[in-house]
Amino acid sequence: MSRDPVDSESANPAPVASLQLDAVVLPIYDLEAFNNADLNRVKSFVTNFGSWTLPPDVAAALSAGDSMGALEWIHDTGELVLLGGTPTVGTVAVDVAGVLADAAAGVPAFLGGGAANATDLGSGMVREYFKSELLPSGSRVALLGHIEHGPKVHELLWGWHREHGRDSGWDWLVERLARLEDADGADHLG
Repeated sequence: MSRDPVDSESANPAPVASLQLDAVVLPIYDLEAFNNADLNRVKSFVTNFGSWTLPPDVAAALSAGDSMGALEWIHDTGELVLLGGTPTVGTVAVDVAGVLADAAAGVPAFLGGGAANATDLGSGMVREYFKSELLPSGSRVALLGHIEHGPKVHELLWGWHREHGRDSGWDWLVERLARLEDADGADHLG
């Protein structure tokens, strides 16, 4: 899978913390640095497997002030991630230049354009606003594993909807991740 970083300095962010799962240490990254390292993470469709209350040590490592985490699989990169915090709907602004700016500023919303949600910044730039899920500032992400195909993710997490709300939910997930690592001897974790 090709990496599409924001710039060469963003390509390899340093972990800000780690999680110990048995013999495996999983890296935890600042969410913004993680996303900047590979824009495919931001552009990709994501499957959300729900939010739940994290164990205190995991919540602390992820800087999850509300003690909540969200488990997601990023389709384009094959990454299973645990986000610290709970996503909420908010407004995102994106600056667009060139032909895309002209299109956003000139096509009415009822025709599929963004003119109703765009501001002309001058000099060929337009700021377009749209609704999106946002995490709190300073959020962190744990890279739990690499799983190339969706059916494998669903197989791995079969039953998660029943387990994640229980006190043993984290232990269940750790046990499933260990199965992933043992399945074919390949390094899938972190």
